[in-house]
Amino acid sequence: MNISQKRNGLIPGLFIITILYFFLPFISIIFALAAFLCMAIPFIILTTKKKNLWCRHYCPRASFTSVIGRKKGNYKKTPKMFNDGYLRKLLLTYFTMNLIFITGSTIQVALGNMASMPYIRLFIAIPLFPLPQLYDITISQWLLHLSYRLYSMMLSSTLLGVWFALRYRGRAWCAVCPVGTLLKKIPTRENI
Repeated sequence: MNISQKRNGLIPGLFIITILYFFLPFISIIFALAAFLCMAIPFIILTTKKKNLWCRHYCPRASFTSVIGRKKGNYKKTPKMFNDGYLRKLLLTYFTMNLIFITGSTIQVALGNMASMPYIRLFIAIPLFPLPQLYDITISQWLLHLSYRLYSMMLSSTLLGVWFALRYRGRAWCAVCPVGTLLKKIPTRENI
């Protein structure tokens, strides 16, 4: 059991979900659609339990960055923009734009107005490569496009989280996470 995870309230071992999310699309890119679960489950938990248990206990990315950043080192002080809301708003805007681009481009691919982009694209703009597929199934071009776009978005945000963990502290990403930001805006027993 990871002591740092036990101390910060996370259920130990959840980081494996993050690792699986990035490994399974090498078998079939269709597994990248699990990103919808990653985005929906926090809100389902919030509406059923009326508490933000996701960020405190269940978030696999928080678990992953806690493991990555657990070694004490010469961490730099977290910049003011992490706490004053500036970076939080910037990332929420960026990921909202990303979801709009994903939705719009997927619709355009489905309508036949543009070709699918079957490769990873970091931070919306940096094209990389397609993932090798161990199990190649035939799927529609729009679903292929959507899978790669979701994988790219999740990879981009995880890379940011890892960088923040290595540079500042294990859960620095949690201070600016777009999902956590949205969860805080929904009234619950805790913030009424």
